[in-house]
Amino acid sequence: MQHSVAALFMREHGYLVDRKGHSAFCLAALEGGLVHESDLSPLYSYPNGYGLHLVTGKVVRSIESRVEFTCEAAVPDSERIAYGLARKDIDITYASGIALPVAEAGLLHDSVLAPILTQGADCGYDLVNAAKTALDALWPQAQRVCRNVEGGTVYTHQPFSSHIHGNDFYLEACERNCFYLDWPELTQENLEMHILLTKTLDAMNTYLIPFHTPFTAFSCWGQYTGGVSESYEAIKDDITGKSHAEIVEVLMAHDDLDELGWLGMEMDADEMDEASVERAASLLWQMDDVERNFKYQLTYGQEVTDENRKAELGELLSQAREISSRNSKESELAHVLSDALASCISRVDGHQPVDTLIAQAYGDSEELGGYENSPNRFFDCIWVLADERHKALHVEAVESFNADLEECADVTVKLPLNTGALVAQVTIPIMERTSQCLELLRRIQLSLEVPANAQQ
Repeated sequence: MQHSVAALFMREHGYLVDRKGHSAFCLAALEGGLVHESDLSPLYSYPNGYGLHLVTGKVVRSIESRVEFTCEAAVPDSERIAYGLARKDIDITYASGIALPVAEAGLLHDSVLAPILTQGADCGYDLVNAAKTALDALWPQAQRVCRNVEGGTVYTHQPFSSHIHGNDFYLEACERNCFYLDWPELTQENLEMHILLTKTLDAMNTYLIPFHTPFTAFSCWGQYTGGVSESYEAIKDDITGKSHAEIVEVLMAHDDLDELGWLGMEMDADEMDEASVERAASLLWQMDDVERNFKYQLTYGQEVTDENRKAELGELLSQAREISSRNSKESELAHVLSDALASCISRVDGHQPVDTLIAQAYGDSEELGGYENSPNRFFDCIWVLADERHKALHVEAVESFNADLEECADVTVKLPLNTGALVAQVTIPIMERTSQCLELLRRIQLSLEVPANAQQ
């Protein structure tokens, strides 16, 4: 996906990059201490003009933080001028068709609309902008931010945006939002909390929005692990429960590499060198770990009724509340899981998955824009990971993920603005569920971090 983003930027905005001038500018900033070596990482992630563009932006922001400069003082009437330049000539009929359904759904009120309508036929831009602002409020900026900690430093960026096009509201992802969790160590002592966390994530995945967990992304025949899955199934009986070192021994003694499919061909091509065997063993151990330790789920099947589901979630909720009352190191996480489970229970009656809601609004997949623009393309960009426990599988999965998205110009989910009823029944619930799920995932992430990190 990184390559797709970079290629799209260079195709449409490559003229903004002055390779010689910007390189000299960034080098001078590095030598002058305005940025650090770690700030140059985009040059390696995006080995083209886009990486240089990102680094140049960091340098500019670093300089801005050291210089007090107000546009208002330098340019009289700057706010009025900027607003005038930003305005677009939008047809009043179209704008009204956007604003009215949003207002009918209860998101736009007379106090906002009345001053806009006094402008007459020139108010199209402001009507559409007011509708977008009202919709964006359902998914606050704080829940659109990706936050991760590396070496004690907190890094944030915003991988999500939104826009109105035609009679639809689009949520767009420019890259993945990964929640790296300091997962509780898998010991007998922590087994209860481990199972509770895993099942709660599955409940959120079911009743809020779909997102990736180690199980959905990395399990045998998970969404992004086809090649490893083939090899794992061929040798599963020989490696289940074994350590990494023991799996290396099994691979070295394996007679027929063809049975290992893709991993077998890879090792055969390298003549069973140590590095290729170690890598294969890592992939197999990690998949076995996911299969044995990260597949705890709610009960599924046609016989499971809403009452059955609420009873099951209720038992998990009672368990979480009991743990949260112990005043232990697990209390904060258990408290967050309690809130997540309570939210899921409240949504059981009449629950409809995101893709079902959208299908009811748009009908067949052709109107949605085909598989590459299906709702799950957007939600596939949200990943919950057990820190770096499955690092080798993660690398493989990201390659598969990027390949999936190579043909996608934009990774979006399309929400209807045609009528007030559709806004109320489809757009608002999906926006609210997205915001709530990301907020809960962030709280889970913070509750598992050491206090020094969680406070930053």
